Amino acid sequence: MKRILSLLVFIVYHVSVQGQSGARLTDTTNKLNEIIVTASRVAESIHEVPSTVTVISRTEVEKQSQINNNLPNILMQKVPGISPSEESQNNFIGKLRGRSFLVLIDGIPQSTPLRNGGRDLRSIDVSAIDHIEVINGASAMYGNGAAGGIINYITKKPAQNKPFTSTTYLNNSMNLANAGKTYGYNLAQVFSGSKDKFDYLVQGKIARSGVIRSADGQVVSPFYGLGETNSYNALAKVGYNFNASNRLEVMGNYYSSVQNSQYIGTTGKFGISPAIGVPGDTAIRGGTPYNKTFNIKYLGDWGKTAANISFYYDDMNTVFEAYNQVYSDHWGARLNFNTPFALGKRNRLTLIYGMDFLKDHTVQKDMADKLITPSMNMTSIAPYLQSKFNIADDWIVKGGLRYEHIGFAVGDLTRSNGQTTKGAADKYNALVFNLGARYNKLSFLQPFISYSQGYSIGDVGLVLRNGVPLTAINAEPVLVENYELGFSGRKGIINYQLTGYYSFSKKGTTYTEVGGAGNYELIQVPQKIYGIEAELGIKVTRWLDLGGVLGYMDGRQDTKNTGSFDGKLDNSVISPLKINANANVKLTDNWSLMLQMVSIGSRDVFTSQEYNYGKYPVTGYRIFDLYTSYKIKNILFRFSVNNLFNTNYYPVHAEVRGATNDGRYYVKGSGAVANLGVVVKL
Repeated sequence: MKRILSLLVFIVYHVSVQGQSGARLTDTTNKLNEIIVTASRVAESIHEVPSTVTVISRTEVEKQSQINNNLPNILMQKVPGISPSEESQNNFIGKLRGRSFLVLIDGIPQSTPLRNGGRDLRSIDVSAIDHIEVINGASAMYGNGAAGGIINYITKKPAQNKPFTSTTYLNNSMNLANAGKTYGYNLAQVFSGSKDKFDYLVQGKIARSGVIRSADGQVVSPFYGLGETNSYNALAKVGYNFNASNRLEVMGNYYSSVQNSQYIGTTGKFGISPAIGVPGDTAIRGGTPYNKTFNIKYLGDWGKTAANISFYYDDMNTVFEAYNQVYSDHWGARLNFNTPFALGKRNRLTLIYGMDFLKDHTVQKDMADKLITPSMNMTSIAPYLQSKFNIADDWIVKGGLRYEHIGFAVGDLTRSNGQTTKGAADKYNALVFNLGARYNKLSFLQPFISYSQGYSIGDVGLVLRNGVPLTAINAEPVLVENYELGFSGRKGIINYQLTGYYSFSKKGTTYTEVGGAGNYELIQVPQKIYGIEAELGIKVTRWLDLGGVLGYMDGRQDTKNTGSFDGKLDNSVISPLKINANANVKLTDNWSLMLQMVSIGSRDVFTSQEYNYGKYPVTGYRIFDLYTSYKIKNILFRFSVNNLFNTNYYPVHAEVRGATNDGRYYVKGSGAVANLGVVVKL
């Protein structure tokens, strides 16, 4: 805690000392001027948003993907409040500020909240992504699943004013601790351009990862692993501009990532030995056989009103090893409009309003297509209204609400013992709102404060698969309230963002393994979570940039529902202290070098008698990465080492699951991996 306070004092002191001139915000290179679309569903700069936003730029996405192309790993490096990467196919314990989040691709939902497939973060390949927008904290703007925030993957855009462009990405990887069978490759191609009123983009990717080995050279257990995995992605976009104010765009994306391992995973012993891979005949085929995303979008101006209307469809199949699988498909429409009004010379009002429609079908089956959960169907209609006041050029005040009517129905379920649970239907309503303000007069100190609600139906399939009827559970949306106070700004060589937050839910969710390996009981009690986040960038010289990210959180739960909050929250909810740091050096105009570090702290707050899911001690780890690139005309050569010093460690997820499920999750992280790549642009 002393380290956190020292860092915060350092940030506030240096920014305040250098920012006493009271200059107005004029630097167009300021990160605060980045344009985003996710927070309010209209294009706006970050400094108009009274809440915490993280944008991972296209340059940073491509640089990080050269080091490690697993999207959860990229997010871990750049987003203060997100859980550490599980280093697997899954993100089962993935949280944003300790709550579930909603994953989108160009605004299309990828999460499967009715039965958590744990693959939404890995629903598209990184080579198809332009940038990533992360809204931290509960959101009232997008509906079910956004209790902890939103992660929106924005796909690549067609090149403008050129009929044809080509970009080729090639990467080769190999483990440095023990190279045997670890070679992997990644090949991606992007064509794009525009001609007259048309523009287009086509992307394709094919990859194969090698065996994953830990720092000691052992094969990491393939159980839910990323080794020996075949991946494919295909993205196509076609746009037509009727005129300068009206555009139609069609987008389709196909993603597949399936493991084909020649190893069998052993069981680990917590605190003694990890689960490893041993050669053997296996039926492991875990992964995402397919995720198909399709979107038709219209953008246009109707007088003073701007319209953004989209119709979408998404179909995903998730396979858990050779045991069972989740099918989830959803289609819907988003009708979004915004109308500005002038209120005098220096004041203006923008109304953002519309309606969302969604039909979500999710079911879990075994590999023979026999039902594990009943077929679950959710239909929702949600009108919303958001207002944005720009007052005297210095104040941004936002307030809005969203009302969602949800119809939920489940089919019959016959279990292996022959007992049948009859299907049922019910209806639920959710009303959430938000209110926030930001003061932008001073470029070096821009305070903001906000209150926002979010909600989630929750993983009801986890309960229903045990033969519990819908009528016996309370499937009403779980409401989360999020409060935050923050400051951001830029002065001279420093830019920063500093936020404190608090969230509360009457039905916070945790799990406990009971009655045998893999059998988990859902527990819902009041929870409160609080934390501090910081992002810092320093332009030391023309050739040296320094950056850092800090995320600290903690929380309590009311185990007896008496208002006492007597219990600690476990490690599947609360992430340990995280500190990221990076140094970017421009050696010459064509040659750059970066060294980055992620440090995950320890967390040991439960006695050995309490050890269970999420309650085993987390030991923490510190990993360094090296990246360098050299450009010759239109060719960029890239080299990186992930886990530069070959650190021997356990990912947080391995210790969260600990000895549960027979210790199959107790695996080590990857040892040092070298990546050699080239990017060719024509």
